[in-house]
Amino acid sequence: MLRTSGHSMMAPSPTPAHSRRIDKKKFVHISSQEIARGDFLSLQKHKYVDATGAEKHWEVAERRKRHGDTDTVSCIPVLRRQLKYDCLVLVKQYRPATKSFTLEFPAGLVENMEPLAQHAALRRLHSQTGYSANTAKQVSPLTACDPVHTGCTTKIVTVDINGDDLLNLKAEQNFGEGEMYEVVQIPTNDVLQRLNEYSRDGYVIDCKVYAFAVGLAMGIKMGESNSATEENDVQFVTNIIDQ
Repeated sequence: MLRTSGHSMMAPSPTPAHSRRIDKKKFVHISSQEIARGDFLSLQKHKYVDATGAEKHWEVAERRKRHGDTDTVSCIPVLRRQLKYDCLVLVKQYRPATKSFTLEFPAGLVENMEPLAQHAALRRLHSQTGYSANTAKQVSPLTACDPVHTGCTTKIVTVDINGDDLLNLKAEQNFGEGEMYEVVQIPTNDVLQRLNEYSRDGYVIDCKVYAFAVGLAMGIKMGESNSATEENDVQFVTNIIDQ
């Protein structure tokens, strides 16, 4: 049976017995050397010492400028309206890096004079989708965007949009020159299947969006039956992904 932590049960160790333990003190960053530079990004060679004491190098893409404690923000907005399904709000845009259209959360760089991630997230939400929100529900700690290839970081901000507010009934996008976003609204009870349909149509789904959808599907399934086994939960998600 699927077990959850609780007062009547001892919480499992975060590291299982079969896993090796990492001594963080053995990993040491030595230096960074710029080996190429573009208008917005630079290619760095990082020198470090690994757990065996060996000196190694790693190529890393870095942003040339950072304003605040994070490079970017990503906003998870849920549109709530009376007598209608709650909807996850995404944006469709063309990404030169993937040579395709993508489905993403409203997101973007933190600009100068934006010390708080929630301010940047609400600004991006309004400019890209036209929707306004007064406050953020939750702001994540610093998270890695792609820790294999880049040091770029993001903070994830969750937002509820009052779809019955007059401002949002008359929503209007306000993005900058050279930008283009199409707003996509997906009912929260059908996110994963809809994303799979978009994928079959040739869109690339941002990994944060897809991970959110998988977690949402698992949460719905586990909420339906506390007696579900782990195997059934995994099979449920596998079946949806394969559709």
